[in-house]
Amino acid sequence: MTNRKTMHIVSSADDNYAQHLGVMFVSLLKNMDKTRKVKLYVIDGGIKEHNKKRLQETTFKFGIPIQFLEIDKQQFEHAYESKHITKAAYYRICIPELITDPDVNKAIYIDCDAVVLEDISKLWDYDFHPYPCAAVEDAGQHHRLEKMQISETSKYFNSGMMIIDFVQWRKKDISNKVLNFMKESPELEFHDQDALNAILHDKWHQLHPRWNAQSHIILKEKIPASLIDQKKHIETRLNPAIVHFCGPEKPWNSQTKHPYAKKYFDYLQLTNWTSATAIANSI
Repeated sequence: MTNRKTMHIVSSADDNYAQHLGVMFVSLLKNMDKTRKVKLYVIDGGIKEHNKKRLQETTFKFGIPIQFLEIDKQQFEHAYESKHITKAAYYRICIPELITDPDVNKAIYIDCDAVVLEDISKLWDYDFHPYPCAAVEDAGQHHRLEKMQISETSKYFNSGMMIIDFVQWRKKDISNKVLNFMKESPELEFHDQDALNAILHDKWHQLHPRWNAQSHIILKEKIPASLIDQKKHIETRLNPAIVHFCGPEKPWNSQTKHPYAKKYFDYLQLTNWTSATAIANSI
């Protein structure tokens, strides 16, 4: 892989999260190596035209357009939703089927409730062959694999950031297997993440948690058992590469105690959302 190879970055959002997606993209583009090429994709979960225009105008400031991807929403008609998680969260499952360009064999997926603080090319260049994906262990210690009676020893990853190898993913028919699992287990407590882990629990490569610095880590809400993992959590708090505002501690929540909330508002100023719009969207 050459340094000039185009990086493919994907996210997904509905209209309520379009503004936050704009912030994530700005943070990524602001901090990436400017000599690298990048292509941005958005799986459209129902973003209104005026917010699509804002997103495009936001990334055009960096000379980067957005390709919106349409998805067959009927596949997710019975997908379990909750207060903070809509069906848009499930769309990442089908990324290798949505991007059909034969020259694209890999993508990085990042949730829209995140800010990227380090050059994303470091993650893009990471070698995780022969696994279909690389991700970060979920810091919530939910023991979901054990509760789903899938495994007592495998680790459970957080689906908010994944590097996906299209060749291996398609070869192992991961999308269809995950969709079928969802049909058989419609009320998944952790939504797409449970379904992805059910199929990939022994087929993913583990990355350092700083590439998905979850709120449990930043806020010291969960302490891992091993000394090695405790050390990695300390390293993550000192120098996170991607801050993931998962759970209720969102920057736009006025009661948040998240120490990186200010970063969100710093990058918000570089988007095409006005202060008034931002306030309205946070209510």
